[in-house]
Order: sequence, then C-alpha cells, then structure tokens
Amino acid sequence: MWVAPLVAMVVAQGLKPIYNMVRLQSWNWRQMRNSGGMPSSHTALVTALVVELWMRYGGSDPVLAIGFFVAAVVMYDAAGVRWQTGRQAAVLNRLLNDLRGQQLNNVTSGGPTDSHSEPDESAKAQGIRPLKVVKSPWWLIDWPVLNEQVGHKPTEVVGGCLVGIIVGLLIH
Repeated sequence: MWVAPLVAMVVAQGLKPIYNMVRLQSWNWRQMRNSGGMPSSHTALVTALVVELWMRYGGSDPVLAIGFFVAAVVMYDAAGVRWQTGRQAAVLNRLLNDLRGQQLNNVTSGGPTDSHSEPDESAKAQGIRPLKVVKSPWWLIDWPVLNEQVGHKPTEVVGGCLVGIIVGLLIH
C-alpha cells in the first residue's frame, strides 16, 4: 500500500532536475531537494495513494473518500497557500536585500544616500560629527534568506498528479 506513493514521490523528485535541464538548458542536482518545482512530489504521493486505494478497495469504500479529500487538501495547499508563501518570501528577500544595501550605503557614506549627506559648515564648526551606523539592526543581520520555492504553480500540481496516476497504475 505504501510502495506506490513512495515511488511516485521519488520519481517526481527525480524528474525535477531533468525537467529543468530541458527547460533551462542547465543541470542542477539541488532541484531534487527542493519542495517546489515541476512536478509536485507531494501531489504525486497523494495521487498515487488515491490510485492505490481505488485499485485495491474499489470506488465505494469510505477509505477512498478520505484519501481523495486528503489529496485535494494537499493539492490546494501546494498551489494556493504554499505558492503564496513563496511569493511573500520573494518580496521579503528583496525588501531585506534593499534595506541591507541602504544600510551599507549609510555606513560607508556617513549618512543617507542622497546628495545632501555631507554635514553643513555650522555642524562642522560646532564639532558635530555625522551619524555613522556601525552595526546594523538585528533584523538586518540575523534574518535568513527565505526559501522562495515552497509552493507550486497549478501546472506543476497537474504534473505531479499525472506522475502519481502513472506510477500508481504501473505499480498496482
């Protein structure tokens, strides 16, 4: 019962770098570890499980209904919630990158990055030095780069569904 879903997940993960090689003309083994991309391995797993349940118990068994609804939730989550999470991660990464760059400019130039960042003569005469930020705030230093590939496009979910159906039928 567990062989078809496991094989479908492994096959889907193995197809990710092959798909990217054909599409982008570059090989990247790290795609096998990623949770996003084409095809969806989570979708392949739950679809193969549903196929296996259907073949083993028939269409009227309540276990099939449970498997079907679990698969529907996983696919909705992959193409909806997790996809939006990845898009938000991209925005946050870009925002933090811009803030880090602005902070770096403030440290090296002695102030904000505009043409009026030099202190005026009266400030120099009074001995007022421009503010230099020596250490960035914690939220600019300790924030990790967020993974932007956590969800799937609808086509990637369909690809995972096809992998799950094919593997489930072949193994059964």
